[in-house]
Amino acid sequence: MFGSIPRSLSGRLGLASCIVLPLILGLTALVLDQAFRSSLQTSTREQLRLQTFVLLGAAEVGGGELWMPPRLQEPRFTQPGSGLYGLITDAKGQNLWRSPSALGLRLSLPDSPSREPRFGRTESGRFYYSYPVVWETEDGRETDLRFTSLATPDAFDAELAGFRLHLWGGLGLVALLLLAAQAWLLRWGLRPLSRLASDIRAVEAGEQARLRGPYPPEVATVTENLNLLLNTEQRQRERYRNTLADLAHSLKTPLAVIRNLITPASDGTLAEQVDRMEQIISHQLGRAATTAPHALLQPVPVRDAAERVGRAMEKVYRERFKRFTVDGPSQMFRGDERDLMEMLGNLIDNAFKYGDGHVQVTLTEDDRELRIRVENGGAPIAEDVQSQLLQRGTRADNQQPGQGIGLSVVRDIVGSYRGQLEVDTGSLGGAAFTLVIPRH
Repeated sequence: MFGSIPRSLSGRLGLASCIVLPLILGLTALVLDQAFRSSLQTSTREQLRLQTFVLLGAAEVGGGELWMPPRLQEPRFTQPGSGLYGLITDAKGQNLWRSPSALGLRLSLPDSPSREPRFGRTESGRFYYSYPVVWETEDGRETDLRFTSLATPDAFDAELAGFRLHLWGGLGLVALLLLAAQAWLLRWGLRPLSRLASDIRAVEAGEQARLRGPYPPEVATVTENLNLLLNTEQRQRERYRNTLADLAHSLKTPLAVIRNLITPASDGTLAEQVDRMEQIISHQLGRAATTAPHALLQPVPVRDAAERVGRAMEKVYRERFKRFTVDGPSQMFRGDERDLMEMLGNLIDNAFKYGDGHVQVTLTEDDRELRIRVENGGAPIAEDVQSQLLQRGTRADNQQPGQGIGLSVVRDIVGSYRGQLEVDTGSLGGAAFTLVIPRH
């Protein structure tokens, strides 16, 4: 049931309006319809009551007989099929007189012992008003008579149908106008929220660094706190970076002094421990420097970053450098630029170091993930070694200098973005390392 409810505020308000507004207008229409019907019945009752009094005023009783003039004040009583009929009955319900307009019709009234005036509808649907009287004759006798006027419901039904047509048509038009006006009011009233969503998307896309205003008081507090959060997060990341850089710089000098004190005659244990300390420092600094991803980080162009690393490697490996290419459309990395540079630097450096000088970077992306593939033209890595390469300190080639922690650092950084590092054999024949980074 809840799955069909719109998630947006405008959708919820629009749905509520489409439900509540017709309900209110429908109830209003029913109340007005009943009120008009009651008023129309009252008007019909009064008209028939007056017609009954016309019959009562024209009647004469003499010599034990009822006499009615051939022409009455209301001409419809004398016109057959006019829709207005007169009837006079005695105490036993026997017809004493029928108006000429009732020629050929069967007029019957509901039985009732009541001696009060009655108004209602017969079984055939005609309206009637019945008025009982006690007529005193010239000789002093009393005779019970009942004067009744009847009318067909054609005029009543036509007037009621016309009213209902105008009522429902008018209320339907009012409903459409109200819905259109409410839609405009909702759009106008929720415009600050739409502007806020646009600003957040612009921050996510890297088009701006903070949320811009002005916003109404109901939203201003939220935007100010978001801007404060963005500024605080940026300053905190910078402070972490600076602290780590200071720590690395402070440790380099003591380690260099210790390494210079090592002589060829010294125990190899000291050199081994110094190397181990450098490994631990580099690895832990690499892990601590990673930044937890979030949508408000400004995206970084992957192609530009890879090309910068490639140009640097061309100078470092000038003797063995053959070719460096970046294929695929330009993609965006949603994270810290230094994290991306650290991962690309390690992978591209290893590709040149252990390859034949031909390195290719391929960029692909879909709705779920970004893939950065770095491969070289060297010898492939055996399958039993591929799984070990991602472990700290493990290297496929012990002839090259280094501590063997670069891939482990890359794995830790990409893991902080909920991604993974894959190892296989590339199209160039050598090792291929692929960074798989989820989009969300």
